[in-house]
Amino acid sequence: MTPRRRPKLDLRFEGSGPDQVVVGTPGGKAAHVRLRVANGLGKDTADDVVVLVTEVRRLDDTTTLAEATPIGLPLTWSGSSPPLTVASVHPGSERHIDLLHVDLPARDDQALAIQIDVTPKPAGGHDKLVPGKSEISVEVRARNADSISYVIPVSWDGKWAGKAAMWDHLSVEPPRKVR
Repeated sequence: MTPRRRPKLDLRFEGSGPDQVVVGTPGGKAAHVRLRVANGLGKDTADDVVVLVTEVRRLDDTTTLAEATPIGLPLTWSGSSPPLTVASVHPGSERHIDLLHVDLPARDDQALAIQIDVTPKPAGGHDKLVPGKSEISVEVRARNADSISYVIPVSWDGKWAGKAAMWDHLSVEPPRKVR
């Protein structure tokens, strides 16, 4: 009997290196937070992989869950142009997917907005995070693998102290598997 080679996907984030980067954009610079979708070593290629943002929950000051905003849109694979939301992940490898970004201001007095990198952009600004603590719920799906749900805690104080201090004001924790 052949051992089972069904893809086994995992969502990863380390908070350093290529997971948090500042890149040039047509309008200036942006700070990006990226997740890595990994497939197990010795497994089959995961086909038609999509990471879907299911909802965003704001946390109130007591860290209890407050209002929830359903999203239901996929994240964009890093570096894809036009933006792609579906890709393959090969055995023993990882691919970056953009979770969120902040367009860095040209002047210190400009307002900052965190945008969740879903495609297409939802009406009503549901892809924007306000200062405070939030939890982004995502589901990793593939045609030939089991789906997995995660919660990603995000904390942002809404302040801007220059590019070098960006990560002192925006904190993202590793994804926590919920099923």
